[in-house]
Amino acid sequence: MTKAKIKFDIAGVERETGIGKDALRVWEKRYGFPVPERDEREERLYPQEQVDRLRLIKRLLDNGMRPVKVVGLEAAELNALLNRLPEDTAQHSGDLPGFIELIKGHQAAALRVALSRALLQQGMEEFLSKTISPLNRLVGESWMRGEMRVFEEHLYSEQITHVLRDAIAMLRHPGYTPKILMTTLPGEEHTLGLLMAEATLSLCGAHCVMLGVQTPIQEIVPAAKAHQVDIVVLSFSAAIPILQVKSGLQLARDALPKKVALWAGGAGVAKLRGPVEGVQLMGPLSDLTRAVIAWREASPAPGKSIRPGKG
Repeated sequence: MTKAKIKFDIAGVERETGIGKDALRVWEKRYGFPVPERDEREERLYPQEQVDRLRLIKRLLDNGMRPVKVVGLEAAELNALLNRLPEDTAQHSGDLPGFIELIKGHQAAALRVALSRALLQQGMEEFLSKTISPLNRLVGESWMRGEMRVFEEHLYSEQITHVLRDAIAMLRHPGYTPKILMTTLPGEEHTLGLLMAEATLSLCGAHCVMLGVQTPIQEIVPAAKAHQVDIVVLSFSAAIPILQVKSGLQLARDALPKKVALWAGGAGVAKLRGPVEGVQLMGPLSDLTRAVIAWREASPAPGKSIRPGKG
């Protein structure tokens, strides 16, 4: 099926763009975009071109722009706005264009070697903040603009996953505190944000227990008890609707013992407007480092710890 003939139902658009169904319906009435077709059952169907524009709109909204300013603009206008977004290039590694070229050139082995070399040169903390975080954004934007194929994005994710897992294995500290259980809830299959959080926490000397992705709450609770963890960390990507993020956190908080802290981070959490009772919400990865330090200062229980370092 060619790109021009691909059509998505409203659930597929929500999954592809991270824009909720209610917002799509409101925009359709208020701004005249998107303009879905209808199938024989009068269900909405969205052409690929409209989904691509919605991805660009989502990126602008994530950068603080209001729907009234961007919904309904043509793709060229949306791209022009994206290109004018401010960038703190001093905080970016100069190797980013080279990584993008390796991804687009399908050089998987060379990409992994280059990423590993950057990690050794920069240390884990700088590698995450100056290389991986901005590189994730560049890859995502290239994909949204149609400049990168899905398989190329997957190639990148696979290589950085291997690099981070190898590095985390050398940073693990059994017996250190806090002991942290890490996972995502059902529906959240993105692993990269979770791995970046694990790398940051391991660098702080925390003892991380990784369950992987999509763990039901009814399994997180006994896992937290079995591993005797102090904290549960959940990660949410931008693809998860805001109502699902909030309800998932509330359900997890109600199910976990009060003595077990619940931390949450990722682009999905950044969309929340206001706190969630009993949950510590994280912004940048540096928030995790500060949270670990604060936990140790407040914890009466003795335990081993180490000072965060470059690693």
